[in-house]
Amino acid sequence: MNRRKAEISLEEARRFLVNYHNLNEIREYRGIDGVIQCFWQIKSIQYDPLNVVGRNADLVLQSRVCDYVPSMLYDLLYRQHKLIDGFDKEMCIYEANEYGSFTRIRKANAERTEATLAYRGQLDALNILEDVREHIRENGMTSSKDLSIGESRKSRWGHKKLSSAALDYLYCRGELAIKEKKGTQKYYDFTENVLPKELVEEDIFLEVEEFLEWYIKRRIQCVGLIWNKRGGAWQGHYLSDTKTREKVINHLVDIKKLQEVYIEGIDTPFYFPSEAEGYFAYPNKGHVKFLAPLDNMLWDREMINRIFHFEYRWEVYTPVDKRKYGYYVLPVLYGTKLIARFEPYKSKKDEPFMIKNWWWEPGIIVTDEMLDQIHRSIKDFARYLSVPYKDSYTNVICKP
Repeated sequence: MNRRKAEISLEEARRFLVNYHNLNEIREYRGIDGVIQCFWQIKSIQYDPLNVVGRNADLVLQSRVCDYVPSMLYDLLYRQHKLIDGFDKEMCIYEANEYGSFTRIRKANAERTEATLAYRGQLDALNILEDVREHIRENGMTSSKDLSIGESRKSRWGHKKLSSAALDYLYCRGELAIKEKKGTQKYYDFTENVLPKELVEEDIFLEVEEFLEWYIKRRIQCVGLIWNKRGGAWQGHYLSDTKTREKVINHLVDIKKLQEVYIEGIDTPFYFPSEAEGYFAYPNKGHVKFLAPLDNMLWDREMINRIFHFEYRWEVYTPVDKRKYGYYVLPVLYGTKLIARFEPYKSKKDEPFMIKNWWWEPGIIVTDEMLDQIHRSIKDFARYLSVPYKDSYTNVICKP
């Protein structure tokens, strides 16, 4: 089908992404209800256990939800169970009412986990699944430290106990869910004891084509605006094949569930959900936001570089002598521009929020208004961390 070629400017693309992710505060996402609204909009948030100034999911939410504190996410995950930990792009968090839609993903993830067990010489874990089930029936929610069956000495990687590998496998296939976390320690229970029965039903998609239409559009909703090129935004099961994505995306455009657009200077088409077209219209408000290292908007690093002219690499796993910036560095958004990045010191209770290093992007003209907005955001960031705030950070931000 022939389509009219729509083209937008780089600034329009930036404005759309910033508005779509509520980094411009065009919607009043506030408190715990705002967290749910945020998940409704961007669907999944990637989980990472590292905690320097909050974990990745907390950092994503603090940039979008007014008055956010980490206890809100914990409550929705492990008290109300309106959200759930599950595999999507990587390990993610998403709304529990989508659990049934992810049946195919869980099956694929279980198959991959089984292959990993075989590679590590840990397939004996599959022989003790019933023992693990029986333990949970008798004792309720269980963590890996509560159960010790068998040892695995054939591989230096993965679980050291077969029972831990078995718990993980049962979780990956969906028999178990994470009912609670204490720090990073997971406590498992049967999924039907965690979620309502109607949410644990089998796959709601009868045909794989129907599933792919839902899943590919959903992944685009996670990012807002994306091209069909290999990159971090297309990680995960069912999404690795470019030709399959192209076929499904073209169909979604034809039935008007997606819109296709070109961005000036980039010869690859981009796609966004049709219902999101209105996000082009909102003006720039000039807010400053500190973005998570694995923020949804940053999932495709090459795409962000082309649109925002901002190169970003998370260097936590980079050897110290090869890092360009620092261990845990956060991008700084001002309006529709990524203007800087900074490395915070690890947050400690009762100690003021501290910045270790701050790097401006080349060509940025620092204004008093910009510095005022940065200080306002630092103050709110300290509130989110529940730590004191210094009167001024100008000596770090503006150092030569």
